[in-house]
Amino acid sequence: MKKHRKLFLVFFSLLLLMLILSGCEKKTNKESTRKDFDSFTNEVFKKEVTQDTITLNFSLANPKNYGITNPPVTFGHYSLSEMKKSLLAAENYLAALKDFSYRDLDSKQKLTYDILKDYWTLEMNSGNFPLYNEILGPTTGLQAQLPVLLAEYNFYTKDDIDTYIKLLPGITDYFKEICQYEEQKSKAGLFMSDSVADSILAQCEAFIADKENNYLIEVFNDKVSSYKGLSKKEIKAYEKANKNAVINNVIPAYQLLIDTLNSLKGTGKNDGGLAGLPKGKEYYRYLLASNTGTDRSPEELIKLLDNSILSNLRALNALTSKDSKIYEEAANVSYPLTKPVEILDYLKSTISQDFPPCPKVDFTVKYVHKSLQDYLSPAMYLVPAIDNYKNNVIYINENPDYQGQEIFNTLAHEGYPGHLYQSVYFRNTNPTPIRSLLNFGGYAEGWATYVEFYSYHMAGFSDNEASFLEHSMAANMSLYCRLDIGINYEGWNIAQTASYLQQFGITDKNTAKVLYTTMVEEPALYPEYGVGYLEFMELKNTAQKALGNKFNLKEFHKFVLDIGPSQFEIIDKRMDSWLKTQK
Repeated sequence: MKKHRKLFLVFFSLLLLMLILSGCEKKTNKESTRKDFDSFTNEVFKKEVTQDTITLNFSLANPKNYGITNPPVTFGHYSLSEMKKSLLAAENYLAALKDFSYRDLDSKQKLTYDILKDYWTLEMNSGNFPLYNEILGPTTGLQAQLPVLLAEYNFYTKDDIDTYIKLLPGITDYFKEICQYEEQKSKAGLFMSDSVADSILAQCEAFIADKENNYLIEVFNDKVSSYKGLSKKEIKAYEKANKNAVINNVIPAYQLLIDTLNSLKGTGKNDGGLAGLPKGKEYYRYLLASNTGTDRSPEELIKLLDNSILSNLRALNALTSKDSKIYEEAANVSYPLTKPVEILDYLKSTISQDFPPCPKVDFTVKYVHKSLQDYLSPAMYLVPAIDNYKNNVIYINENPDYQGQEIFNTLAHEGYPGHLYQSVYFRNTNPTPIRSLLNFGGYAEGWATYVEFYSYHMAGFSDNEASFLEHSMAANMSLYCRLDIGINYEGWNIAQTASYLQQFGITDKNTAKVLYTTMVEEPALYPEYGVGYLEFMELKNTAQKALGNKFNLKEFHKFVLDIGPSQFEIIDKRMDSWLKTQK
């Protein structure tokens, strides 16, 4: 017995040693995998963030802290060859990603892995539509956004001013590439309609109308004169260099774009939505998925939108049944505050009940320059640098056409608890840098729309008034998204658009024309807001049904905010685990 016992003990000791050694090896492999994965994502970040100087400037205040030294000064490139390079890079990134052992990653890395995998897989699909992309657009196009980006270029150090001055002349070659791309689109029969071209042309012409007093000259002079540490001589030299660059490079680049678009007018073969192009429906599917972050097909979204319209109309009817004067009451509500800074301060203090805390930050409210008022949205928030998110800027457009839009709800969308709050909250979670570089319009705009509608309940209105306004806006937003899919995917013309609107009592032909033109000009734009909003509502409804009286709105908001910008399918997959913790 003793002999057998001794053999057993020896065997047991060997087995234990093997387990310990294998455990050490497993632990070492895990540590190595996690370290390598972080290195991989950081290298991808460094490569992508330095593709153009503006992206780098808005992403990082201190690039050297991220291992970035002497990056090229460039606007980047916009050409078919460059698009092919991007596709090849995405293919290589995907291949490298699949080499990592998923199970050895920690939970935060697994989230990043899932996001990157879906992101690059979808990007690969864009290779099927090389000439369908459109960088120009009446409202969100590059030519409309670039002046604001240049005006807000961050001067963290004196080197940043030097880089900015060095950057401006590069706009000539960049716009040449855009013009060549538009010429290629024209030859392929994929050029924009004349009405869209006219809208872009009007915006460009307004921007360069007063050459000597251009917006970029005025703003630069204000910024550089207030920069501490510069001598009067240096300030004058900078002002002169900037003015020369604006007059001799920026304005001629916009003039080149004007001349090119004018020469190509009339070559567009499609005056309607994307469905009128050879691969238009397929491209719209891709664009819809890319812009919204949803994995639902257009057909599934149509059902979701139809249900949203119907349910919100029913809610409005129910409110009207309770109070026959609710429509008039809601239309004449009085907001407690009207000054932007006061509104933002009020919203910041009020949201603490239903939203998790985020760090204290500064914000500045600015106003869109008159030369850009007709072509920019009612308001915009500039996402801050990853390593400098304490300073935030919100632009308000004082265009008279936007006077009917209440500034209170607009600032809830752009500020608290909208874009500013969500961006600051996410950056404060210290995400891996690559996460902050990815664009998820559906999450960002969906969240901002979700809280914008929520803000009616923070404005001091009665519950019925707030609910009426919320359901009215939600119904309208779903209606716009339905029009976008109908026009760009199902191929509706103006008559079909008008017919669809008539069933909701909208009979004005000019309204139908305006809405039709809006969806044609920038397809899949409204779904970023409306579909994104509905995806958040679907997540919220799922949580409420699963948790019943245990549902806590603040905890739900924390759940979606902690995950951060991503595809909605990824958030949905993680909801089961979160629900278990809540139960």
